Amino acid sequence: MNIEVKEVSNASLPYHERPEFLALIDAVKADLEVRDSNGEQPPAQIVRYLKSKKLGALRLPKQYGGQALSIEELFAVIIELSRADSDVAHIFHSHFQFTEDVLKHPDPSYREKWFERIANGKIISNALAEPSLHNIGNGKLITHILNENGKLFLNGKKYFTTGTLHADYVLVWAQSHLDSLCHVVVPTNREGVEIFDDWIGIGQRNTASGTTLFKNVVISEDEIRWSKRNGLVNKPFAQLYIQAIIAGQTKAIEDRTAVLLTNRGRTFSYGNAEQARDEPLFLEKAGEISSISFIVENSVLRAARSLDRVIQHLDLPSYDSILQQAAADAAKVKVAIDPLALKAANLMFEVIGASAMGRDTFNDRHWRNIRTLSTHNSVSLKAKVLGDILVNKKTVPDIGYF
Repeated sequence: MNIEVKEVSNASLPYHERPEFLALIDAVKADLEVRDSNGEQPPAQIVRYLKSKKLGALRLPKQYGGQALSIEELFAVIIELSRADSDVAHIFHSHFQFTEDVLKHPDPSYREKWFERIANGKIISNALAEPSLHNIGNGKLITHILNENGKLFLNGKKYFTTGTLHADYVLVWAQSHLDSLCHVVVPTNREGVEIFDDWIGIGQRNTASGTTLFKNVVISEDEIRWSKRNGLVNKPFAQLYIQAIIAGQTKAIEDRTAVLLTNRGRTFSYGNAEQARDEPLFLEKAGEISSISFIVENSVLRAARSLDRVIQHLDLPSYDSILQQAAADAAKVKVAIDPLALKAANLMFEVIGASAMGRDTFNDRHWRNIRTLSTHNSVSLKAKVLGDILVNKKTVPDIGYF
């Protein structure tokens, strides 16, 4: 019997399986290996390379130089990028959220302006959070715009400005000169913008998640984005992106566990096998890690499909309810997978043994990164909201931070 084998073209493969993307992943891995040999160095060179390869344009329409990926397809890419280096994936977080906002913007000239910049490799970060005593998301800001003799100046201090050190533009949340909230998009090389790589977190150490200062930065009226309340402001894309990074880290734990257990030189005399790789209890834990990785990845991709539905209903009356569901789905993913991913990281420690726990191995990297990423939002508070939705038919909080 003759079986005809049809060759699969590159174009028919999912983008995260195409040779051109796998080549980028190989470059990321090689760069990380070099940086690790020098003691966890910042990824400036590889970020410049990814910008030159137009990674940030993946969601753009093809006629503008993009790949027109769906959100689910993009998140598959982000998971694989995070699997290779979660710091690099995190640096692009705000850029892809900004791109989503551009794609949904009603003004064609605004879209085309940013499409051109993004297609040319420019990336955008954010400066939203600031050191203050105000509750997150309550709309009270210290960063502000001054109008002095008809000229506008931006002043303030922001932290957790992930990726700004590597970005070409930064989106700043500020109190406007008209006493209302707004966003300002300014080039990062403009006079008065000062970016500090002073992030000292235990994980995601090389994301440039430090402080950005704005000292009398001259801005123009057309650089201001005024808030227009037309429906909900939830941004589940930004929240789910963090979970995609965690999913990539969980896959990295699965990969690392396989390598370390395969190469483990010895086990205990009172164990069940002569070789660690044959020890049933170690294999059980490795299997559990693999299972967790599968569930974590697929839950993120399932929630990403909800985000694609939001885009499909953009101009329909059902938009608000679809967005509510997508926000709830993203929250469910966080509540479910944060503890699972941390469990996988802990299980890896039980498998690899003390000899693989040297500081120079960076085998603690994955636990540190997941632990840090998972603090971006409260699991307990999100779970409480989801319970209120289930039991009392409440709605998702109408804020971008949920």
